[in-house]
Amino acid sequence: MVGLANIVMVIPSLFTVFVGIRADNTIDKKKYLILSGFIQAILFTFVALIINQATLLIFSIVSFVNISSDILSDYSNGLKMPMIQKYVNQNDLMEAYSFTQLITFICNLSGQALGVWLLTFSNNNFSQVAFINALSFLIAVGLIFPIVKELDLNKVSKESHQSKALIKEIIPIFTQIKQLFNQSTGLNFVHLLVAVLLLNSLGGSTTAIYNIFLLKEELFNMSYSQSLLVVETVTVSGILLASLSPHDYFSQLAIDQLLRLTATTFILMGLANFLHFPLIVGLCFLGFAAYLAGKINPKINALLMSRVPSQFLARTSNFLSLLFTLSIPLGTAIYSLLATWNLTMTWLLFTSTGILVSLLSISKGQ
Repeated sequence: MVGLANIVMVIPSLFTVFVGIRADNTIDKKKYLILSGFIQAILFTFVALIINQATLLIFSIVSFVNISSDILSDYSNGLKMPMIQKYVNQNDLMEAYSFTQLITFICNLSGQALGVWLLTFSNNNFSQVAFINALSFLIAVGLIFPIVKELDLNKVSKESHQSKALIKEIIPIFTQIKQLFNQSTGLNFVHLLVAVLLLNSLGGSTTAIYNIFLLKEELFNMSYSQSLLVVETVTVSGILLASLSPHDYFSQLAIDQLLRLTATTFILMGLANFLHFPLIVGLCFLGFAAYLAGKINPKINALLMSRVPSQFLARTSNFLSLLFTLSIPLGTAIYSLLATWNLTMTWLLFTSTGILVSLLSISKGQ
């Protein structure tokens, strides 16, 4: 069941590009933004009514509802993008997306803790938790409705809403991403995109590597669980600090400069652990790398908003999100498998990948 639940969490990501296309082509975005929230509230109310029956059928229904809700959330995010593009000043986009990243991070952390507390407090009453989830969607709709109602947003023309062959819907994505990176950096598009994906895989795999690394190394005579908590705290603190400082020196750097600086920090972290420096040295580099990495996503999102036409926003953003999402488990799997075999080789590959990212991020050409 746990394995199936993990698969359920991944499935919505596979549809994200198609959801983005649908969001771009939606004629009345304000109407469907509100409607999506209501549907999610109804879905979780339905779950609350049936979830206490522990059968395979109920598990399947709940899984389907979770998938549907995640897809609707993705769809809603796509619908909001033209609104953000129109009403948020370009100079404020970095700050806006840094704040969004901060809120998302806090909600993810607090949401998990709140869920565990509610289950404990209610004696594992999943029905009550589902009702609270449904209520949260209703409250969100109630808060956003008066705001969305006042927005003056151009509707998508019926001509652009007409169905097209899938390939014709996807081709503009590559065009927009290529123009985005070429105009912002002047570097080779493919090389820069690969560099971003490799860097994402490095960042996503650090916790998995440390999970194994700390089995053989001690941090200030702490227990294994305490050492893991320190690693998580360092990583989370770096990202949170990055989100809280959208106007610092590093936020002003171009994407390629951020990539090179982050890759260099990961190289130093890999070398410190490869050469068996004190663990605190590697953790310092990890914290700074997390801080720099926390600048990259808001920077890319701000560029999307400022340079991609509104009719291609959701699909372009979702395509990049899909690539970033897939690169993390792939990198984690590779480094985890290698770490169980040979940690020295793991840090050597980690460092080498960082060097490759640096080289790719300075590669000129179209």
